Amino acid sequence: MGEGDVDSMVASSPVLEILSIQGSHKGLRLRIVSQSLRCVQICSSVVENVTVVKAPRLERLILQGGRHAASGLCTMVSILDAPKLHSFGFLEPGNHVLGIGDTVIMAGIKESAATTVASVKILSLNVRFGVPNEARMVPMFLKCFPNVVRLHIMSRKCNRSAGKLSLNFQEGPTESAMLHIKEMHFCEFRGEQGEVAFLKSIFPKVLETAVIIMANPSFTPFSVAVAFSKLKEASEVIRCCQVLLLKSTGPEGGKAWSFKEGSDFSCEDPFSTVESSVFTPEQSKFIGFDESRKQA
Repeated sequence: MGEGDVDSMVASSPVLEILSIQGSHKGLRLRIVSQSLRCVQICSSVVENVTVVKAPRLERLILQGGRHAASGLCTMVSILDAPKLHSFGFLEPGNHVLGIGDTVIMAGIKESAATTVASVKILSLNVRFGVPNEARMVPMFLKCFPNVVRLHIMSRKCNRSAGKLSLNFQEGPTESAMLHIKEMHFCEFRGEQGEVAFLKSIFPKVLETAVIIMANPSFTPFSVAVAFSKLKEASEVIRCCQVLLLKSTGPEGGKAWSFKEGSDFSCEDPFSTVESSVFTPEQSKFIGFDESRKQA
């Protein structure tokens, strides 16, 4: 399809509720203007920019496995008017530049009503914690979605050192910015320094439940014993969070995205389907919950 063809198709489809795009390799530039769309999914495509101009019924915006046509450039994702947007992902600090209204979100920007999307309740991030510039954007993204109830983190492999990442996270999301987060799912945990720093920053907040899914060593070589030790270390700062540790039996990065599951509105959380591997009782363990801390 040529430039503008998708925009024209959407404009001429006044009752279209679900738009799914896969395998577009010409550098997609999408401007979403629709009174009917509830779900937009873009998977495994070359994407230059996505702008939600006016979509009063849009509930889900899902970007998976996309890249910019030019090597080294990021995809611009802008949200202008989407008052019902409920689920948003997979936002990647290393691949996406986020815009809210007329503001481009970057490290150090001051938090304000103009830089937040209050309707989003479920947020999914794909992060390389070993890349400092990407990791620093995680707190910034969290501040943009202050009413998130469930947070999904997919930790991507990186061979770089995280350096002094813990200092950046300590300056990260404020208590008010994370006030509503009750549940976090952290996938592909390998015990890397940046992962541990992030967990240490989020555990003392108001989080209630954390599900940590350890990477499958069959696909991702790492020391399970060391990773478990690092998780125990991170859990020492827990106030009242219940942590469930699981071991993935699936492929690296979770299972392939399904358009059918992503647009299934009977399932409140479309991102949980990526994590659904089979776990046995021996592969799960509760750690880091102490009722006395909750009362302290």
